Amino acid sequence: MAKKKQISDKLDAEDVINFLRHNPDFLNHNPELFGILTTPDLSEDGVVDFQNLMIEKLKLSLDELKSNQGLLIDTSRNNLTTQVQVHEAILALMDTETLEHYGHVVTQDWPDMLHMDVIRICFEKDHDKAIPNIKEISPLPKGTVEESLGNDDIIQLRGDVDVSEEIFGPAKSLVKAEALIKLPETDHNPPGILAFGSRDADMFYPGQGTELLRFLGASFHKCLIQWLKTSA
Repeated sequence: MAKKKQISDKLDAEDVINFLRHNPDFLNHNPELFGILTTPDLSEDGVVDFQNLMIEKLKLSLDELKSNQGLLIDTSRNNLTTQVQVHEAILALMDTETLEHYGHVVTQDWPDMLHMDVIRICFEKDHDKAIPNIKEISPLPKGTVEESLGNDDIIQLRGDVDVSEEIFGPAKSLVKAEALIKLPETDHNPPGILAFGSRDADMFYPGQGTELLRFLGASFHKCLIQWLKTSA
């Protein structure tokens, strides 16, 4: 068996040819090179080398596949991180000891946990059901929830937007993207909104996945109702 020739630091075409002659299985052990090598074009006058065109097309498809795979991995990693943050936020709710503590956790602790700039709890006034007695709650004019979210929407995501001062208060000038989650009217509370605001205009946008935010909003509302029942 011929001894494999080593590649020197300085190569010319003859060195490469000689190396490959002495190492005929080199590409078998380095298949990634097929993606960067240029195949010879055997086209002649009036005859197109379809094999070469197909190979080049496959190489482009492979590059695109690798790029998409990288994006998928990054997206999955980000989703997992967000899922962990949401779980931690809900566990923090379950550890609250008073209704006042509940409001503090949502408006003061959650922004750090969920990487938000501001989180607001809002309920409409002038209903038969009184606004929950939590100092962090911001009262809204009657009809604001329907005006902001419509009759059917549970959640609305908007980026690069001029947000409502009634909802975000003093933080209005800071917030460039919002996620509004409807808090349905119950026997214990009037209609409300759980609002998330970010200075990053691209944080929220229409068409973005909302499963975790819906789960977070539903968990917040259910825990709040339990506290309101206990405090009644």
